[in-house]
Amino acid sequence: MLKKIILAAMAMAIAVYAQANIKIGAHAAGSAGTVWGDNTDLLEVGWGPGFNVGADAKFVFNPAFSLLTGIEFDYRRVSWDFGGFMKKIASPFMTSEYGYSSKYDQMMNLMFNMNITFSFLYVEVPVIARFNPAPNFYVDAGVVVGVNVISSATMKVDTFGLEDTEDVPDEAKNAADISAIAGVGYSVTENIDINFRAVFGFTDMIDFKKFSDSVDSETKESTTSSMGLNSSNSSYSADIGFKNMRFMLGATFWFI
Repeated sequence: MLKKIILAAMAMAIAVYAQANIKIGAHAAGSAGTVWGDNTDLLEVGWGPGFNVGADAKFVFNPAFSLLTGIEFDYRRVSWDFGGFMKKIASPFMTSEYGYSSKYDQMMNLMFNMNITFSFLYVEVPVIARFNPAPNFYVDAGVVVGVNVISSATMKVDTFGLEDTEDVPDEAKNAADISAIAGVGYSVTENIDINFRAVFGFTDMIDFKKFSDSVDSETKESTTSSMGLNSSNSSYSADIGFKNMRFMLGATFWFI
């Protein structure tokens, strides 16, 4: 898939090269992001840092319009308060009526204090239209297609001093990512641009239900059975979106 994306970008570049002046540059940006989608209010997902670096090409058709593309590496982190999520689900059932007793306290404390940090690395090809309504000021809008290279999850329980990092199971991760991108920027000089961009994904980075089922499945099974619960009837079975949402501040240096 990555090979096809690169070939498509090259074909587009060749098609417009004859009609436009071309600039080549290096782009770097810092980012902060979280997730959005269906029922994300059920989660306790925070913001995480990230970065975006790569090589860009700008095809300048006239002073008011340009087209940008390139190859970029996008690193994303998202923090999930798994403990807060479990409290929403399990707390209503932590009564003797459902067979709960103090002997389960340690197990529940383990779950209630767990935090999971997701780390993602994508190879991306942006296709962005740039409009210059005024000299040096520009507005960007376009799409970004990415291929997932790395997806990992770090599970941490501070109260027990536990930490473990594992790859997201193949069946739970999405290999491709498609996002909309928009932003504004300013050309400080002919060779230096600074910009602010927002990115909103159309596809889930992971299948949240499948990933949740893989997180400490033995603990979850013993917990639900001890409380007389069927996990398929709980909020755990709700469809939950896990789409990318990030805000980036960056700069591009055009050296050709």
